[in-house]
Amino acid sequence: MRLGALTTRGLIVLAVLVLVIAGGVYVLFLRGGEDAPVVEAGSRFGNAGDRAEGGTLLDTLAPVLSANQPNLRQGSDPAPPTADELGQASADAVAGLFIVGFSGKTTGSDFFERLGGRPYGGVLLTRSNYSEPSQLATLTRTIQRTARQAGNAAPLVVAQQEGGAFSAFANLAPEPQIDVGKGSARKIFASSLSAGKQLEALGVTVTLAPNADLAVAGGPGQERAFSDRVSAVSRAVRASVGAYRSAGVVTAVGPFPGDGAASQDPAAGPAPVGLGLQQLRAADMKPFAAVASGRSATPAMQMSNAIYVAYDSVTPATLLPEAYAELRKRLGFKGAILSADLTATTATSGGNVGDAAVEALKAGADMLLVPGGRAQQDEAFREVAAAVRRREIPAERVVSALRSVATLRRLTRGARQAVKIPG
Repeated sequence: MRLGALTTRGLIVLAVLVLVIAGGVYVLFLRGGEDAPVVEAGSRFGNAGDRAEGGTLLDTLAPVLSANQPNLRQGSDPAPPTADELGQASADAVAGLFIVGFSGKTTGSDFFERLGGRPYGGVLLTRSNYSEPSQLATLTRTIQRTARQAGNAAPLVVAQQEGGAFSAFANLAPEPQIDVGKGSARKIFASSLSAGKQLEALGVTVTLAPNADLAVAGGPGQERAFSDRVSAVSRAVRASVGAYRSAGVVTAVGPFPGDGAASQDPAAGPAPVGLGLQQLRAADMKPFAAVASGRSATPAMQMSNAIYVAYDSVTPATLLPEAYAELRKRLGFKGAILSADLTATTATSGGNVGDAAVEALKAGADMLLVPGGRAQQDEAFREVAAAVRRREIPAERVVSALRSVATLRRLTRGARQAVKIPG
């Protein structure tokens, strides 16, 4: 009789566990309506013809279903050094300021050897690194494991997952901002929450989103931004940031102080913005102000590569101390500030990526984004390390930046546990 009771109790516990897991799967990947990921060709994750590129539903669920498996951890998240300590290990400290990218979708790239030898603060993943969710989970796991086995902190894994054509992972949430922006704040929150849960489950810890531009006619945000109305964009950005926070993913809202009125996308070349400072403050900067401070504050923001008549009409905002001061002092932002893509910066600023990295750090950037390739990353690292050694960049500036990076590490520690895929 007692054995039968125990068996019955065990069956009940097992049934409850199955229901919990099924409920989690439903909420995270399958729920319809406002929580649904982007629909492609009649399926949540693409039709049969898309699966070779986009991944199957089982592939997508694998990291979630295996989340209870033990993770291999070595290394630890370091405390930021003091100014005195910086002089003893400046190269490692400087590496922690960089977000770098690499080409390829497999773990056989020579990038992983470099990652083991240089403790980069973040790794950027783009479309060139993605085929389907299971492959992405394996890639993020290898990134984390490589760093930890070398005795370093697992880097932040960064991606631009803005929605639609502006996402690194095409068959995952969220919906395009231009579409979801037409709905309620609740719908925007649901779309971003779905994206955040997927990214967190797959080991991606920072999204270069949401985009806070205004959809100015003829501008780069026209087919990209939430809306052409300041109040609507501010509401949408606030909802999106809150959703990602709930999912445990850091948002880097950008591009500050706004590209909406630029002549073209700064990624395509020099992009002047002809608005005066008061015009920028009255419109383009408002969505950033909505998440700059208080309970709604985003953990990070990203600078723009556009050039502004409001400043000197020559220097990209990502290299401009006045633009950082606007964000820090006038808007009261205390989070981490990421540079724009510094390889793209050189198309406007001239010079090389090493010069751009040094100037961005001096201006106020906390993390330096150099997507690639290897030669540019090495050049930027060498130039910044040399500038720190000769004290062209004050030790206090580097320590301040590393404190901001440490905060992002603390916020994403859970998502930086290595994801384990069965088999």
